[in-house]
Amino acid sequence: MPQSDSPDIAIEQAARLLGAHANYRVLKKVQLQDEQVFNQNTDLEPCGRLAVIDTETTGLNAQTGDRIIDIAVATCEYGRQTGTLYRIIKRYESLEDPEHPLSPEITQLTGITDEMVKGQRINEVALSEVLEGVGLIICHNAAFDRSFLEARYPAFENMHFGCSLHEIPWSDWNISSRKLEYLGFRFGLFHEAHRARADIDMLMALLAIQAPQTQTSTLSYLLKSARTPTYRIHAMDLPFEKKDIAKSNGYRWNDGKLKTLKAWWIDTQDEAAEREKLAQWGCRRPLVQKLTAKERYRSMEALAELRES
Repeated sequence: MPQSDSPDIAIEQAARLLGAHANYRVLKKVQLQDEQVFNQNTDLEPCGRLAVIDTETTGLNAQTGDRIIDIAVATCEYGRQTGTLYRIIKRYESLEDPEHPLSPEITQLTGITDEMVKGQRINEVALSEVLEGVGLIICHNAAFDRSFLEARYPAFENMHFGCSLHEIPWSDWNISSRKLEYLGFRFGLFHEAHRARADIDMLMALLAIQAPQTQTSTLSYLLKSARTPTYRIHAMDLPFEKKDIAKSNGYRWNDGKLKTLKAWWIDTQDEAAEREKLAQWGCRRPLVQKLTAKERYRSMEALAELRES
């Protein structure tokens, strides 16, 4: 290996040598600056703002009283036409006291202790400032994070959400898992998982990279999906004997609790094709809700309230 006076250069050279060998895979730790620049906007492309957000919580269900204990937000500038992620503009992060002891499982998972969150509080003014001008919120499980964000800060009810877990076609690129750690691994990255700042930094690194076998960023796929309406179709009069075929075609059962519809349902971008399929199964009066990024990933209960209002 060529000699170098700089330890950093020597490490990079060693990493390149190992990475070029078929028997080795080299991972690089994600370490983003507070105002990281991912790409230069040399063409002066018109830009928008998005915010990447992650939360760590006391449990899985905001509706039953679980609370946010860690939040991180990074507001970024991106190209409206190309979907290129250019730079981080602002950041906000905070712990929050859930006002009851954390479970040992949550402390083991996140590393967050009762002493760390004691007396801590999310600053809603600072959170509002970092979200100023943001047109899209991106989370790596938007249905989960959105429910907690809305419960803590109702202004999120009127915001638009995109989901990097579901709206980027990872499986099309032969990536078998959508977990953030595994996605990082597949692109040669690793991070200290399960703290909000570390997770949004990994996600931004993934959004900024070029998608496999393409000339566009992974973010561009998410933006295209976020701009496309979907349709939540409730098979209201589906014959009972067709429930198994509906299930095998991706439909899920909703039990009708909390004012929601008791029916098999599915989300799709192709309303016409789904209506035709349902007609063949004997369901001729489905109820259809059009969902944009503003409604998407809201809870069944919240969508039921919108339907009734």
